[in-house]
Amino acid sequence: MMTDEPEDDRTVFSAGEPADGERTVFDRAAARGTGVAIQEGDVLNHMFAVRRFLARGGMGEVFEGANLVTDERVAIKVMLPALANDPNVVTLFRREAQTLTRLHHEAVVQYRVLAQEPELGVLYIVTEYIDGTSLSEMLGRLRPDVTQLGVLLRRLASGLAAAHRLGAVHRDVSPDNVLLPGGALEAAKLIDFGIAKDLDAGTATVVGDGFAGKLGYVAPEQLGDFNRSLGPWTDVYSLGLVILALARGGDLGLGGTLVDAVDKRRAGLDVGAVPPPLRAVVERMVRADPAERFQSMDEVIAALAAAEVPGVSRAPWTRWWPGMAAAAVLALGAVGWFATQDGGDKSAPGQSAIAQADPVDRARGAVDATLPSVGCTWLRIVSVEPGTKGPRVVLTGVAGNPAVAQQEIRHSLDAQKIASSDIDFAQVSPITQSGCAALDVYRQIRATGNSRLSVPQRAFAMRMQLPGKAYAGRMAANAVIDIAIGDPALDFALVGLEPSGKIDMLIPDRAAFRQALAQSREGVPISDLGGDRYRLQIDLDHIGWSGLLLLTGKGPFPAEVVAPPFGQRGADWRDRLTSLAVERGWTTDMIWFRSTAAEAGQ
Repeated sequence: MMTDEPEDDRTVFSAGEPADGERTVFDRAAARGTGVAIQEGDVLNHMFAVRRFLARGGMGEVFEGANLVTDERVAIKVMLPALANDPNVVTLFRREAQTLTRLHHEAVVQYRVLAQEPELGVLYIVTEYIDGTSLSEMLGRLRPDVTQLGVLLRRLASGLAAAHRLGAVHRDVSPDNVLLPGGALEAAKLIDFGIAKDLDAGTATVVGDGFAGKLGYVAPEQLGDFNRSLGPWTDVYSLGLVILALARGGDLGLGGTLVDAVDKRRAGLDVGAVPPPLRAVVERMVRADPAERFQSMDEVIAALAAAEVPGVSRAPWTRWWPGMAAAAVLALGAVGWFATQDGGDKSAPGQSAIAQADPVDRARGAVDATLPSVGCTWLRIVSVEPGTKGPRVVLTGVAGNPAVAQQEIRHSLDAQKIASSDIDFAQVSPITQSGCAALDVYRQIRATGNSRLSVPQRAFAMRMQLPGKAYAGRMAANAVIDIAIGDPALDFALVGLEPSGKIDMLIPDRAAFRQALAQSREGVPISDLGGDRYRLQIDLDHIGWSGLLLLTGKGPFPAEVVAPPFGQRGADWRDRLTSLAVERGWTTDMIWFRSTAAEAGQ
């Protein structure tokens, strides 16, 4: 059914073109007025409910909200009307979006969508919602050791390196813009990439002839020194200041007036509070002359490894990928894109609950958290069991570079101080690079929780097919996949995948699935298991791996968007797919299985 040879492509399904989907037309009521802020209780674009106000900054307001289609908690950031009406700001806003929304990295807050509410006239962005606090609020309360400082530096450097590869320089790396989910340094995330406008003195965030950032943490070249030469080395300087401030346990006092800020940087910085062997790395990061600093975050990461900072692996940390292209980045000044935790003692970094759990549970949690950010993969855990030197993790699925993916997963375990583990990739198939673009986009909208797809076994042996079968008189494997939708009102589509990157639309919607079910005989190709659960038989006339993608949400699911052919998977396609995914609440599940040579006697 799913094969690399076009002339042999056959499916066990016969479905016509999907019927036109039901269209929802929104009546525009009288607008509240352009430039009026949103309020609790508003629903933006009939999709995002505004639940409660969180914070206000120089450039906008932040609310907790909910996606009414997926019931996901989100953060909603709204630009101030004056900025939204500035064409220069909007231009910068959209240009940043083209780069940053293709970035997904565990150290960067994930963006969902940029939109304009037609009735209220406000421009807003939706991001993932994270409970946490900013590093700036924790500076005086944290006492990190050299390992924790090194792990934080490597994590943030990796996230910034990913952004730099896409052509984006943050320009405002500061404790205000580092979020600590649950107060944990090891889970830190960067926020506020989009710097757009000169606001107030002191805490101003400025874009003009070179300066962009808060005075306390900007690089000298952002203040006019060294010919205003900005680049990745600019973020290197600011990140070095963040680590230095954390080591000192307080703000560095490098702000004040513009003249003071320049003079303090020219005088040089005392990095004695940073413990060796990390001190030498930070000292070079915060040199005033950009030419004397590390020129990239990759150089910072390499220096960390060479210095043998405890807890920092020598392996390159490349947990990022381009792919998401339907959102944008909104700078909100001092507003953190998170919900702060009121009262109570914060847990010391590295002392989260998971650190106290059973090693097997910790390993499962660490790998689960890592899988969404391993580029060009679709992996799932088969089992996690105790091993001789640590938990043994068995995975299945596909990867563009299995060795690199395996290395990234191992690093995630090392970062959690989990003893050396056996990471079993025997059930992981390589996939060609031509398939990576689709795989990465599908993974951006991967469903959370239990998968709706399962197989009774990973391998299905070829055997001679009986008369009346799809491959009658020929050798083929009969793969069996169980599908658990669990919601008759939910539409879905099924897509066939091959390691070559080939994609085929198999079932375009639930209506076509019902038709195939009605035409099935003796449970082939589909049997109804009750409770909106089904068993699907897929016949395969070739040996090797095959995959099945389940796309759920509101239809229709256009084949040219869901399953485009080679040559039509560029940025425009990614933009359209992710936009529709947000609009219609699409999520993906995927499973991979293989057909093997016939057993003896077959």
